[in-house]
Amino acid sequence: MKIAVLCSNLYNMDKNNKTGTGIFNYDFIRNLVKISKKKKYHITAFASGASSLPGTVESIDFTPSSFDTKIVENGKHIMFELALVSKAFTEQKKFDLFHVNIGDGDLVVPFAPFVKKPILITLHHIINEDFTRRYFSFFQKQENIFFVSVSNFQRKILPKLNYVSTIYHGVDTSQFLFHDRGGKTIMWAGRFIPQKGAEVVVRLAHKTKHKAKLFGVVKNGFEDWFEKNIKNVVHSQGSSSFVSVHTNYERSRLVKHFQKSKVFVSPILLEEAFGLVFIESMACGTPVISFARGSAPEVIKDGETGFLVNPSDQDIRGDWIVKKTGFAGLCQAVEKIYSMPVEEYQQMRHACRSHVVQNFSVQRMTEKYLEVYGTFSKKNFHLRTPHL
Repeated sequence: MKIAVLCSNLYNMDKNNKTGTGIFNYDFIRNLVKISKKKKYHITAFASGASSLPGTVESIDFTPSSFDTKIVENGKHIMFELALVSKAFTEQKKFDLFHVNIGDGDLVVPFAPFVKKPILITLHHIINEDFTRRYFSFFQKQENIFFVSVSNFQRKILPKLNYVSTIYHGVDTSQFLFHDRGGKTIMWAGRFIPQKGAEVVVRLAHKTKHKAKLFGVVKNGFEDWFEKNIKNVVHSQGSSSFVSVHTNYERSRLVKHFQKSKVFVSPILLEEAFGLVFIESMACGTPVISFARGSAPEVIKDGETGFLVNPSDQDIRGDWIVKKTGFAGLCQAVEKIYSMPVEEYQQMRHACRSHVVQNFSVQRMTEKYLEVYGTFSKKNFHLRTPHL
């Protein structure tokens, strides 16, 4: 069976990619090519030409569109995405299945009526619920479009899509190695944007008097927000003795910080489709504290691999161990971690690692996708939903 995996042309698919979907594509395709050889699948990745991927890579240009900042600033990188998608679909006779990993797949579905092969879209994130719901409704009768959700939470937001499976993201547990003792600091990592809650962690460190380390990527358009709400706050309020800020770290360099942190705190202010950083932290043994938004309750086992906190008294998502809500709830959860006896804390770290190995390894994720691929064989696909 011949599979075309469509990636974004915006960035190279390599170990230095800092985007969630880019990290997924890099880890997934490397494992997919390795495993699929034994099962007679041939994998072709459509990506920028400089991507470091095994197997066959097809592209429209050697350099990614982000190489020219003017292209991105003017929004013209979308045209490069479309050109790559067009190239893939013009070669549809070569493939039995197209697997799309570009955002939420909105750029791809208009091509579907011209494609005679199944198109499988992994729904990585939903930027605007109303837009996505309305937009995909235009293509509901298109029988060759299928979706994989990355959490069951996604299905609550968009219940009418043609889902074939929910497959959680996975982490390479051979790269994110376990550390049984941890350290003394709070850790946060992600994009420096308001919705990711970095400024809440600054307040948290100042309030609890526990040191915190922030590792993030300063996203284009949020430079002023970062300066005002993170850097300036850390220094002006005397929080620098509690908080250190690090920008644009390579992903591989974060492993030692995951390993030697006491707890990972993620006070997300949005409905996260899947928290990849959650499983990266837990793979290293570090428990996670998060607001119970989005997929967090599916990924974190309350009281076993960390703690879930209801966002507010008006927004109760579950009956969690921590009864306080909002910022006060985060503080209570942090203090519960720091007050644990050594043996109990180490037991939680071991539970974190086991939870990821059993449920969120990249190997398990890849096998799940291969199971889905198998339902789309030529003899079984007749423009209908496959039986899973």
